[in-house]
Amino acid sequence: MQITSTLSFTAAPNRVADMLTNPKFADHVGAEIKADNVTTTNLDDGMTSVFTMISPEAARKILGPTMTITETVTWQPASPNGARTGRLTLSVAGVPATSDGPLRLGPTPSGSQMIYDADFSVKIPLFGKKIEKMAEQYLSNVIKACEKVGNEWLTSNP
Repeated sequence: MQITSTLSFTAAPNRVADMLTNPKFADHVGAEIKADNVTTTNLDDGMTSVFTMISPEAARKILGPTMTITETVTWQPASPNGARTGRLTLSVAGVPATSDGPLRLGPTPSGSQMIYDADFSVKIPLFGKKIEKMAEQYLSNVIKACEKVGNEWLTSNP
């Protein structure tokens, strides 16, 4: 299943890229999505965040009572106008569910815009497509949380 999201932020691309690779920001996103635990690992070109939380009720038969999502954001160096390209990958522990796709972050008159265009798949015979459909709304909520928390973060961390 293809997932395309456009997020708008109230800051220049360099601040947004820094925010998306800040462990404290990951903690704020974790709180917004009700994660019980968030751990991060800095990379040379980004960050990996691991969120552990209660599984959505509809997915508990497959995932169990909790789920662990690993997210890795990596960035290429900025262009002269601050635009960047990168990659966002997501995986769910214990299930062959992944999302992988490019990030494009560029300036706008009011700050910046990030576009994520990824393929999300669950490779479980007979049930994969059904789980993908259930997860689509959940992933959309997580992406919206990132935008909401991101703009709050950018306002309170000038």
